[in-house]
Amino acid sequence: MRSMRFSRACLAALFATLLLTTVTALAKDGRDFAGFYNVSHANIQGEQVHLTLNLRVQNNGDADVSHAVITLRQNTGFDVVGSSKPIALLRVHDVVNISQQFTVSRREYEKWDKGSQPGLSIIYRANGKTWERPIQVSAKVF
Repeated sequence: MRSMRFSRACLAALFATLLLTTVTALAKDGRDFAGFYNVSHANIQGEQVHLTLNLRVQNNGDADVSHAVITLRQNTGFDVVGSSKPIALLRVHDVVNISQQFTVSRREYEKWDKGSQPGLSIIYRANGKTWERPIQVSAKVF
């Protein structure tokens, strides 16, 4: 009976360790790429807004990335609006400035105006694999 309690305790400890390791790994991914954004040249045309999205993104990860493309999504991340021109190389701790024209829904634009962040992610090659990670951004004039 004691060995069964010991086994359950060991199993619970193993599960807790696995869970904490997974949560830590996922938390790091959310901060591998971060930066600032602002919107310029917004032109509202009915239910669409043509705008220029200016980004300053830093690679906070632990690997240089190559052939990177930044994508913009709207409607809770399901609809791809467009992507940036390819970034040949973004080294660890380096910053890239991008200015790209997009057309988004008026609703999406108004959400940004009220404090929501654009749905940005970066797709890149690193360590022989292709990855997609979110970009954490804050609004800023630069």
